[in-house]
Amino acid sequence: MVIYLRPATRIRMAAVLSLILVVLGVRAGLSVQSESLETAAKVRPITRVETSLMEVGLIVDVTSGGPDQISACLAALDGMGAKATWFLTATLVEAEEDTVRAIMSGGHEIGIKGTDDKRIDNLPQAEMLDRIQRARQALMKIAAPTAPFFYPPGERYSDALVLLAFQEGYQSLKPGLDLAGMKGKEADAARKMVQRVSPGDILKIRVDKKGVVPAEKYLAALASALGSANLSVVTVSQLFKGVR
Repeated sequence: MVIYLRPATRIRMAAVLSLILVVLGVRAGLSVQSESLETAAKVRPITRVETSLMEVGLIVDVTSGGPDQISACLAALDGMGAKATWFLTATLVEAEEDTVRAIMSGGHEIGIKGTDDKRIDNLPQAEMLDRIQRARQALMKIAAPTAPFFYPPGERYSDALVLLAFQEGYQSLKPGLDLAGMKGKEADAARKMVQRVSPGDILKIRVDKKGVVPAEKYLAALASALGSANLSVVTVSQLFKGVR
């Protein structure tokens, strides 16, 4: 008997298998050899996940924010009942161990970003690799488990960078919806944003030296609107558990 799989189904199965390999590689401390990838399909950043659950993923990109701003973001997420995948620079991880532990104790996960917020997509491959490995080492030094995801500084990608991250055991993320676009009256902004959201989407908020972007009042309004749509906000790892 021959079983026919639709192209879309085959693509989803390949994506799930790739993530499983990435997760196993990270947990075992393994990397994928470049020779095997050069002949494989092009590795692309994940923008959304085909899920059977009423969930959306959330990432938090910490740029110039410090402990106070991160604490404000944690409080806002707690008020939303949301969990997120955080991306911190190695410099911040090394300087603020207690802050990193506070993020983890809140039920969130932490992925790999880089050593600082300078773009790395245009660097020589050896330097790109060094930034990824140093970011991982910073988390390992404080026994912080890493989620198998990579988010480059400034959301600047290149094929070489995405491939290198994959070889090191990390799937690149490229969120489809940036919540920084929420403007005007909170309720109206939240309603308009939720109209654009579908289960499996990956949303992004930013933490910089001025605070949380969008501001906490927008996140509170968004939480209410998402709740009305029966959508939960989860980490990207959790989002993959509902892959169909």
